[in-house]
Amino acid sequence: MYRYRSPFLLLLLCLFLLCSTVQAAIDLQITVRDSIDNTSIPNAVVYVNGQDFARTNNNGQYFLSHNGQNDQRIRISMVGYTDWENIVPKNQETLIVNMSRKAVTLTINLYDSDTLSPVPGAVVNISAMNSTQSKQSDAAGVVTFIVNANMLYSVDINAPNYEPRSGTADVGMDNKAIQFWLLSGNKYSFVVKDKASKAPVPGAEIRLNSIPAGKTDERGILSTPVARGRTYTIEVKKDGYESVTESRIISQGDAIYIIEIAKAPIGAFVYVYDENNNPVKGAEIYISGNLSGTTNEYGRHTFPDLVFGSYPVEIRKTGYNPSNRTITVSNKSEDYSFTLTAESSALTISVSDKEAKEIPQAVISVDGTVIGQTDDHGRIITSVRFNRVYNISATREGYLPASLQREVVAGNTTDSVTLRLDKSMDLGFLGIIGGVILVVLALFVVFRKFGRKPGHHVTRRNEI
Repeated sequence: MYRYRSPFLLLLLCLFLLCSTVQAAIDLQITVRDSIDNTSIPNAVVYVNGQDFARTNNNGQYFLSHNGQNDQRIRISMVGYTDWENIVPKNQETLIVNMSRKAVTLTINLYDSDTLSPVPGAVVNISAMNSTQSKQSDAAGVVTFIVNANMLYSVDINAPNYEPRSGTADVGMDNKAIQFWLLSGNKYSFVVKDKASKAPVPGAEIRLNSIPAGKTDERGILSTPVARGRTYTIEVKKDGYESVTESRIISQGDAIYIIEIAKAPIGAFVYVYDENNNPVKGAEIYISGNLSGTTNEYGRHTFPDLVFGSYPVEIRKTGYNPSNRTITVSNKSEDYSFTLTAESSALTISVSDKEAKEIPQAVISVDGTVIGQTDDHGRIITSVRFNRVYNISATREGYLPASLQREVVAGNTTDSVTLRLDKSMDLGFLGIIGGVILVVLALFVVFRKFGRKPGHHVTRRNEI
């Protein structure tokens, strides 16, 4: 029995050792670093055999466990770096990956601080981490370098007849463009801009230590010689703007100074009148589309905060047609007058008799002023203002005059009124009748006086 047990135990031992060998796991330590400064790269994506597997920790590491039976295809990816990929032997336990930064473009533009034109032929040197490149600017004043992403480069510029310039270029993960202004000789450029619009301000006077240096051109620029390394009191004046006074040191590296000036409040007076030159109270004043005030009993409103510039102004009031125009506020307070014309309605005046028969050629008066005669249909059309009472009268030969009062309410674009005339008696006919009556009366008197016959006198008893 023991003869057969020993080979059996030996067989079990061999199977155990074989299984242990097959199932032995390999721990692969992956460390990801920057190839330039050897700093660790956290959050790098680790791909194992083509699959997104994990990300490196804050130390730029990841521990990969596998069964050790096959080689592993490892790929590392990180923003701003070129992907790294390789086959790692199945029994390898450590892997150091040095990732190269991606190449991006650094473009440097060079301009003359006086003329603002490009500066060709300037020698530009850039350096970082013991790496230096040097190029000359082209005809457009442009220099282009291929650099590593996420790097800080020192920039040194030398150009004939210009002051040397130095600076830095902080390159991120994308292409970058920067510009430098080169100072020609000992000149210094002042750039004056509107504080609100950022537009150039031409004609601005600049004084250095109370001495006039000149005025800005149409680009808002004044270039003038100055001595470097001194403190200057800079004054900027321009009609319609608030004056600016600043003190600053103009150093060797300074080439251009940008000054923003704000428009000064000038103010304006707005007057509103009607067609008869009477002040209009309560008229609404809109400036640049916004309700900004209403007129007082004198038809006036003051705007003390208006600054230099042009403004569209519209005047509105119920019962009047709007009036609008653009005013220009200059370097002094001015009066701006507006005239409002009253809104009107078409009023049809009809004249007829009591039988509603149309009466043509009737004379029509409005507030005592004759406006015309009715047409063949007994009508006349006139224009009247809203919310005003009018006295309307009509006359016609053969008729008694008639009148009435009428008010047209705002909002009615058309209205109508009818006057009815009574016929008057004919004076000629009355004269004839009067004459006939007089004749009859005269005949009656004559007849009474001369028409009686003589008779016999009879003596009465009481006469004896």
